[in-house]
Formats: sequence, C-alpha cells, structure tokens
Amino acid sequence: MSESSGKSKLKRRHHTVPRLLLRRFADGQRIMRVPLEGGERRLVGIADVTVHRDFYSMLDENGQLDDTVEDLLAELEGKAAKVIREVIDGSWPLPIGERAVLAEWMAAQNARIPAARKAHNEMADHLGKVVIAMGGKPEIRRRLEETSTEPVSDEQVDALWDELTDFDSYYAEMSVNDHMASMGQSMVTAYEVFMARSWGLIRFERRTLLIPDHPVTLVRADDMPSFLGVGIGNAAAILMPIDRRAAIIMASPGHDDFFVRTHTKLAKELNQRLADNARRELFHHPDDNPLDGVDLPPMRDREMMISQSPEGFLMPHDGGVT
Repeated sequence: MSESSGKSKLKRRHHTVPRLLLRRFADGQRIMRVPLEGGERRLVGIADVTVHRDFYSMLDENGQLDDTVEDLLAELEGKAAKVIREVIDGSWPLPIGERAVLAEWMAAQNARIPAARKAHNEMADHLGKVVIAMGGKPEIRRRLEETSTEPVSDEQVDALWDELTDFDSYYAEMSVNDHMASMGQSMVTAYEVFMARSWGLIRFERRTLLIPDHPVTLVRADDMPSFLGVGIGNAAAILMPIDRRAAIIMASPGHDDFFVRTHTKLAKELNQRLADNARRELFHHPDDNPLDGVDLPPMRDREMMISQSPEGFLMPHDGGVT
C-alpha cells in the first residue's frame, strides 16, 4: 500500500539478513563486519548492515511503493525467533509445527538474498539477448510493424538491430514485482525441500561461528563434477547458522533428525564454508575469532557462469560468425 492509503509510514530500509539473526552474533547492538574487498574490519551497528533501500517494495496498481512483503517477512521472523530460542534452550528434535516455522523462515532467507535477485537478472538478461539474436532482423521487423502505422524501412530495422545487438551496452533486469513473485515461488520450493530433508543440530560449547551476508550455505557433494551447479535439490547438505554457537545442517531425506558431534576441526570447516558463501561481507561476535584458519574469498560479482554469449546465437546473415 502507498503512504496515502492510511497505512503507517513505509519501511524503506530493508535487511536482507534479518536483525533477529544478526543479534545472535552481536554484542548487544554491535557486530564485527569483515569486508571481502580488503577494507578494515570494524564494529558496526546491526541496524546498519545488510540494508538495501526498498529492496522488497513492490509497486501497486497506482505506481506507489507497497511494503507488504517486508511486513510479511517481519511477521515470519517473529515466529522464527521464538523457535530459535527454543532450540538454543535445548529443544531438539523440533515438533513438526516448530520445524515447519523454521523451514519457512529458512526458505525465505534462501530466497530473499541479493544473490537470488542477481541470478534472476543475469538469466533474464542473457535469455532476452539470446532471443534477440535467434530472432534476427525478421523478428525485429515484425515487432516494429506491430506498433507502426506506416511501412517499416530497412534502415529502421538495421538501426534497431545494431542497437539491440550491442549486447555489452545494456543490461536488462526484471522488475521488483517480478522478483517478489519469483521469491514467493522459490520459498514454496525451498520449504518443501527443507521439510523433506533430515535435520541435524550442530551445537558448540567453546568454538564459535561466523555469519556471511548470504547465510543459507549449500554443500557440494564430493563426487559432483565442478562444472555442474549446486542447488537446494542436489546439495549434499544445506547449512544455516542460527547462533554464534549453533547451526542447522539439512542432510539427505529419510532419516530422523539428529545431533552432530562437534570438535575444533568441524568448527573450522563450517566457518570456511560459511565464509565461501559470502558475497561482499561477513560478520561475527566482537569477542570471537571464527576466522582463525579461514581463507577469505574474493567478492563475488556474478552468480551464473554461462558458457556461450548471446553473440554465439547470431545467424551469419545477421552478422554472426561464419
């Protein structure tokens, strides 16, 4: 809804990692931020990290900002916070109702991250340009003739073709409304996958964990070829930190939920995997040193590796490679 609809003031600053999670890695309201670009590590307020302006705001039928999705996420976070407290206080395995709440919250966390939006944009941009390349000038002419009241000249077709096939000069993105629809669909799929898997609780007494800016971490199977992508369906395991001393790991389906025996080597392995899943930054409690023995990855600027560029789909008569 828009501000003129009588609703309270719009929430414009949206956390892509919820504050309820950041608080569990913070000293009160402060957390240690570690940038991957090599900048200084420093204490920051949790209110000011992983914040993106209007990230979940759609446009309503009047073209006004609508922050309903942010409200729904906040409602879900409130329910999840209660379940996380129960887990930390010793409740495990979880009853089915609480398990479902946490699965829905983790599914939302998997879908709400900037990487998901970036991947959708990269795919939309690539597919759109491939369609242009494969359609060639005849398709350009057809589209011009659909909207023109006068004959379309070869010069008009050539001019638009040259513009649209200068693929490096523009980048096509999905609308925020389309992203929100995609996020909802992704949440449904992830929820079903998460509920079907077996859950293990990893609980440390002395060792501590870090949290990346993209917390839901997929573990690649050892025998999976490196050229194949890993997703929630084919991941060997799915790791989600829920506290500086606790994480949930979702393993293969078909087993009862379980406890994971912890040790120093496991803490280092988990922190390396969590760090590798960061895109731009990661965080930890100011009193902890979970980065001991962890190699920080570079910033990740792309989510998809596409083997063939749109130019490869150009037909020879339209300027493709013969």
